[in-house]
Amino acid sequence: MSDILLVGTVSNVEKSLKYDLIKVLNALSSFKEISVFLVESDSTDQTSKLLSNFASQIPNFSFLSLGNLKPNIPDRIDRIRYCRNRYVSYVRNIPNNELPKYIAVADLDGMNKALSKKALVSCFNKNDWDVVLSNQKFGYYDIFALRHKKWQPNDCFTELEELKRKIPLKNSNKTNLISKIKLNWAYDRARNKAIYSKMIRIKRYSPWIQVNSGFGGFAIYKSQLFLQHDYSANSALTKESEHVALHNKIVSSGGKIFINPALINSNFNTYNINRIFFIREIRRLTNKDNKVFIFLKRILWKL
Repeated sequence: MSDILLVGTVSNVEKSLKYDLIKVLNALSSFKEISVFLVESDSTDQTSKLLSNFASQIPNFSFLSLGNLKPNIPDRIDRIRYCRNRYVSYVRNIPNNELPKYIAVADLDGMNKALSKKALVSCFNKNDWDVVLSNQKFGYYDIFALRHKKWQPNDCFTELEELKRKIPLKNSNKTNLISKIKLNWAYDRARNKAIYSKMIRIKRYSPWIQVNSGFGGFAIYKSQLFLQHDYSANSALTKESEHVALHNKIVSSGGKIFINPALINSNFNTYNINRIFFIREIRRLTNKDNKVFIFLKRILWKL
C-alpha cells in the first residue's frame, strides 16, 4: 500500500508508550513506508527519554518536546489542541513530492492494545472515505468527540450539565448519609444518560457508520486534509473536543467521515468499562476525595 505517517500527542506515557507504539507500527506494516512524528508535552516521567531512544533506534522516527505548557495553557483541551496543531504544521512542512497519502493519528496511552494488521486492511475495502475512525469491542467510548445527528448531535458534557441542573436542590441540602447516596445516584443517572448509555457496542461486521465527528484513539486521514484544516477552535466553542473542531471543517468542505466497525483498537478500556454501574460505584466509592468514602472510613476506623 501507499506510504503513511503516524502522528500523535504524548504526555506521561512511559509505561504504555513502547508497547502501544510497537502494536500500532505492526498494524501499519502493510504500508510501503511508515514514518512517525510525535508531539510531547508536560511529562513528569521518562517519556522524553524514551522518545529520544526511539529516535535513535527506529527509522523515520522524530518527535518534538514542548516542555511544560500548563502555566501558559492551563486548560487541558486547549493544550491538546495546541499540540495537535504542531503535528499539523509538521505535515504542512513536508515537501509535496514526499507527502504520504495517509496520516494515522493514534493515542499511545493504552488505547490501541487490540489494533491489528487485519483491522487496518479492512479500511481499504471501501474507498469513498476521507477519514476512518476506530471502534471498541465493549462499546464506542469517545462520546466527547462524537457527533451524529441521532446518536450524539451535541456536546455530551453540555448535556450533562443541563441534566445536573434539573436534579432537585432539596437533595443537596441534607447532610445525612442516605441523602448523599441518593444525590450521588441522581448524578450517576445523569452521567449515564449523557455519556455511558451512548457507548453502544458496534458489532465488527456491521455496516460503516457515517458521522460528523469522532475519534476513539485511532483514525486514518487522507493527508491532504491536514493541508487545508487544523484543530483550531471556533472562538465560541473553545471547550468542545479538538476533534470536533477539525471534523466540522472537513465535513463542511464535503469530506466524509466513517466509523469502521472492523477497525477495533481496544476491547475494554478505562472509559467504556464505566458502562457497568457496579464499576462506576466502586470507582466512586474508592476515590480518596469522595465524601461518602471519607465518612465510611472514619466510622470503620472507630470500630
